[in-house]
Amino acid sequence: MSLIRTILVYALEVYSWLILIRVLVSWLPAAGVRLNAHSGVGYYIGQVLRLIHLLTEPILAPLRPFSRMGMMDLSPVIAFFIIQFLKRLFSGQSIANTIAFALAMVVAFSVHEFSHAWVAFRLGDPTAKNQGRLTLDPRKHLDVLGSIMVLVAGFGWARPVPVNPYNLQNGPKAGMAMVAAAGPLSNLVLAIAAALVFRLGVVEAYYSSSVLPNPQELLFVFIWLNVVLLFFNLLPIAPLDGFKVVAGFLPYPTSNSFLKLEPVGPLILLLLVFLGGPLFSGLIITPTNYLVSWLVS
Repeated sequence: MSLIRTILVYALEVYSWLILIRVLVSWLPAAGVRLNAHSGVGYYIGQVLRLIHLLTEPILAPLRPFSRMGMMDLSPVIAFFIIQFLKRLFSGQSIANTIAFALAMVVAFSVHEFSHAWVAFRLGDPTAKNQGRLTLDPRKHLDVLGSIMVLVAGFGWARPVPVNPYNLQNGPKAGMAMVAAAGPLSNLVLAIAAALVFRLGVVEAYYSSSVLPNPQELLFVFIWLNVVLLFFNLLPIAPLDGFKVVAGFLPYPTSNSFLKLEPVGPLILLLLVFLGGPLFSGLIITPTNYLVSWLVS
């Protein structure tokens, strides 16, 4: 790696830490911690925080309008993954791999969201159907920013399927859990189906290129992406599907207490990804690699 690339990688690493510091500071008032800007130490800390705000706002501001899920602002999480992608790009990441992810994403996300809509419809809620989401047409499901995140980080999201939980036959609690579980389970089915094709050996590499993925590489990436989406979406952290699954199957009043964690979900997710290290790898990457290895061997 050239000196310039090395400097850029380190600069991006520092920038990602600045974003994390800004997020953590923004949550201090909720934790009951307030800085006295008029005291000596508080004044200097305030100046540093203002500088961090000036440095990080240029990347967070453009993302903010597209990264809200209800009251949750996911722009810091998205910015972090974009930075990680740029770091890998400067380190020589293959373009073919990114293209393979893009193609696999279109199918994986479309089936994932269709499954949410189909289960909701079967349970008595026509909301998604009435809004044209009971279809495999990718144009109805793909979210621009969530799709970019798949290319950047290896996982992301599509447009949430609208569901009226009070229309569901099993009740809003268990019904929403079933609707939420349908998405990750559909990714598991896709991974198993693609793995069967892979193991039959009917798809060969045919050629090798750093620009275009060969059929075998594309099939393997499709399997890997679907398994990642399975484990990632099952994390019991808002706004992921796993949060609704757990909330749906927890008994009252435990489920009500669990739902109170929803507003802090993006922060927990950011801390898990940024600081989790072995924990995040153990929850997502390790089981993904194990299951993919078992499926294709």
